[in-house]
Amino acid sequence: MPNLILLFAVPLASAVLLFFWPRGAGVNAKRIAAILSLLPLIILLYHHSEWIGTQVDYDWLPAISMRFHLSVDYLSLIFLYLTAVIIPISILSIRSDKISHPNVLCGLILMLQAFLVGFFTVRDLAVFVIFWEAMLIPLYFVINIWGGPNRQQAALKFIIYMIAGSALMVAAVLGLYFVSSTSGPGTFNLDLLAKVAESSPYAPWLFAIFLLAFAVKTPLFPFHAWLPDAYCQAPTAGTILLAGILSKAGIYGILRINMELFPTLMQLWGPVLLGFAIAGVLYGAFVAWMQTDYKRLIAYSSLSHINFVLVGLFVLSQTAHAGAILQAVNHGITITALFLVAGWLEERLGSTVMQQGGGLAKYMPQLCWLTVFFVLSSVALPGTNNFIGELMILYGLFGENPWLTALLGTSIILSVVYMLLWLRNVYFETPKPFNPTFIDIKARELLIALPLVLLVLWIGIYPAPVLKLVEPASEKPTAVANLEYPQ
Repeated sequence: MPNLILLFAVPLASAVLLFFWPRGAGVNAKRIAAILSLLPLIILLYHHSEWIGTQVDYDWLPAISMRFHLSVDYLSLIFLYLTAVIIPISILSIRSDKISHPNVLCGLILMLQAFLVGFFTVRDLAVFVIFWEAMLIPLYFVINIWGGPNRQQAALKFIIYMIAGSALMVAAVLGLYFVSSTSGPGTFNLDLLAKVAESSPYAPWLFAIFLLAFAVKTPLFPFHAWLPDAYCQAPTAGTILLAGILSKAGIYGILRINMELFPTLMQLWGPVLLGFAIAGVLYGAFVAWMQTDYKRLIAYSSLSHINFVLVGLFVLSQTAHAGAILQAVNHGITITALFLVAGWLEERLGSTVMQQGGGLAKYMPQLCWLTVFFVLSSVALPGTNNFIGELMILYGLFGENPWLTALLGTSIILSVVYMLLWLRNVYFETPKPFNPTFIDIKARELLIALPLVLLVLWIGIYPAPVLKLVEPASEKPTAVANLEYPQ
């Protein structure tokens, strides 16, 4: 049987090792960190067929029935794989020769990996909240120490929004604990809470508190004001973590807490939430179109696409839910790739302003065509990963409202427009005079991007293996068995 504790403990122990790594051995620290960050992926793949149902369950604070209870189901496994792929890429994107204390940066990323493993597998609501808040600590320091010129303001805005969004979550957790105690011993166990959560007279408030916390972190429009500054001021590794993984924690929270504990309220408020999500898709697309900074363009593009995922969650359709989970994975892959190539471009231009480029395909053809490939994935070209997920969401929405489907479909056209404008302005305008910094990417960078290229093509051309994990993860929980999904 696979060892779930090992999956959690390896990155945590690795983080401690990196924090005490000798000063001045930055390159070696990065290499060691990259190797250590791959261990969870190796463990996942080695026991791939055995993970479902694996769990550990220990008393932590028995006086209040608080347990360190981790368990893997199909939904957990999907996000564990996404984390295990993106974390090594974020570490490999670090320029250890250009920053101070790269060992500490790598250690913080590995610490985040451990917290994510715990968050995506925990079945105790109190421990769930601990992991939820703990994820903010390494991300705050990554932005604040290694970010851009306005990193301190961006980090402060990020942490304020995150804390404000989840400030009442502890009260909601205690509320659910006392609700469960009315029919027996109080518990934080999610499976037991699912049977009593909606019986509370305060259920709508508890539902809203959890939803607000997850909406801010994802983010659902209009709770996105922290996103542009955090994404643009964070170093490339930090931006990859924020866009590729942190937003998925919010999606996972909605799936795990709101849909499992409050299914009727989720159904009741679905149309309202759907309206916010569609507004977010269109708002993000239009604002991205107006950007002259390509990093902000990608940031708003991410906002648009993540709200597209939320559309799939808020539609009462099994197909749309499966498409949303698949598209969460696809978004993690594609946005990681886009910020990776944008980081390499920024290193060569010294700026993220599009006007600083122009005709760079002449000097950096490999970076150009790699960017084009990931842009085609972002705009959901058939044969790439995003096409499958977006098609499933649109199909599920069409069964409920064809007019909203048509409105949502316009966002795909908008994404083509703003992405092609970025490519044209940076790579295909009249070439700028040659600058010695216009050095094309080498084999090392191509190897870093190769796993993302393969995933884009694999999911786009042969999605069946991924859908075998996604479909069970999207099934109605036991608590919502009485709800009918449109056929």
